[in-house]
Amino acid sequence: MGKIKKAAALLLCAAALAGCSDTKKEPEPQQVHNTLPAATSETTEFTPQKYIITCAELAYKTIHETDEGLPNTMEVTDDTMISDVLGYDMEKAEDFSVYMQMISTELFELTVIRAAEDDINGFKAMLEDRRKYLREQAAYYPSQVAAADACVVGELNGVCYLICSEKAEELEKKLMYFIMRN
Repeated sequence: MGKIKKAAALLLCAAALAGCSDTKKEPEPQQVHNTLPAATSETTEFTPQKYIITCAELAYKTIHETDEGLPNTMEVTDDTMISDVLGYDMEKAEDFSVYMQMISTELFELTVIRAAEDDINGFKAMLEDRRKYLREQAAYYPSQVAAADACVVGELNGVCYLICSEKAEELEKKLMYFIMRN
């Protein structure tokens, strides 16, 4: 019986090794059709993005690509917070982004709004109202008063903005640079 087991083991090994050989089986030829689909009267239209960079990207780059020491910020995306707390009516905005300081004694706000040409003055007035509120009612500590006093509102190429920070002037230059590159 021992010889039979050895022979069976050798046969199994040989069969396993035969399956692992380097000889490759040629794939069976497949019929290839080199025809293009029929032309249709419908063409796929390419619609490029209207803007290269969104307001969220403008705000993010302005905050994060600056060497200025800024408080920790967060993007405000809650509609109730934007309308009821901040007093912004973004219904007519083509695009917008709002960043504020996280829990802090500092006062920081960056609002960027892309407006249609006929809505620019309305958004600038809304941002001016917000600046007035920040100056008259939101600033208590000396650093907050300094930020509110330095607060700027502006518009460039249809992008309206409010920057409330002690470093508002430097941030405005950064933001304007990114808007002009758009």
